[in-house]
Amino acid sequence: MSTAVHPGFDDDLVAHRRELTAAGVSVGRVRRAIASARWQEPVPGVVVAHRGPLTQRQRWVVGLRHAGPHGCLSHRSALVIRGARLEELPAAPRVAGVRGGFTDPPEGGIVEVSVPHGRHLRSSGFVVVHQTRRPLQPVLVAGLPTVRPARAAVDVAVTATRRADVDHVVSHVLQRGLTGVEQLAEETEWLGRRATTWLRAAVADAARGMRSVGESELRRVVARAGLPEPEWGAEVRTPAGSFHVDALWRAQGVAVEVDGAAFHLSAEDRTWDLTRQNALLITGLVLLRYPVRRLRSAPEACGREIGTAIGVGG
Repeated sequence: MSTAVHPGFDDDLVAHRRELTAAGVSVGRVRRAIASARWQEPVPGVVVAHRGPLTQRQRWVVGLRHAGPHGCLSHRSALVIRGARLEELPAAPRVAGVRGGFTDPPEGGIVEVSVPHGRHLRSSGFVVVHQTRRPLQPVLVAGLPTVRPARAAVDVAVTATRRADVDHVVSHVLQRGLTGVEQLAEETEWLGRRATTWLRAAVADAARGMRSVGESELRRVVARAGLPEPEWGAEVRTPAGSFHVDALWRAQGVAVEVDGAAFHLSAEDRTWDLTRQNALLITGLVLLRYPVRRLRSAPEACGREIGTAIGVGG
């Protein structure tokens, strides 16, 4: 829909009241359009030129209009716009730098934006405003100013209430190629004392070559049991080709694989998985497999089993 039909609005049919005034749209016209439900004002001061549900992009644009010219998408919103398999929060936690109230939108999750510290802008509607002293250095993604992926990932991590969520966001941005370990480490150092123990551990695991939540859980089991450090993500050559295993004690001929929490294979995947497993076993490896949930629920037992296999402990 052309902006010529709605002067003052952008291509997403979103505008701040100030922009409408500058375009010659009277305050009275705006009030009448909202009162008659032809337009809507999901966040005070930000107007959308239609009456229906907002698209995800329109919600992001509303958040940016509320944040002003120096704001940008951040936290989960900055990752979702890049295609990350994360969900925007249905309700955001109260964390440092967030002022005001906000509610769940009817058609999507909370939109998170960041603004430079000192603006005193309150969260409102479905928009959560984070204040930050760190330079935002936004880049355009789909035409919208957005913090960089590493920045977004560590910001999500420090607001997480579960260690598994921290591991997930760090491993996910690395697996998707959205950022690198070096960038995550830099952003973590920027946080200083705000960087949680969970975040520092997840980044350290990533620096060792671990790229999944399961590998991080396995490393905690290995460390807790006092086992020697294995090769992580190690390559094993077999007559059927080369394959990688999550952990390998090469000298002892023992490999460990972690099956994810959502480990469900199609018939085709199952065939490939068995072919790979058989190829590894033919080389003489002892192959142990653990679901993530067992590594979490019975770490001592898992550690003893692995120790027995590699000849450490009783």
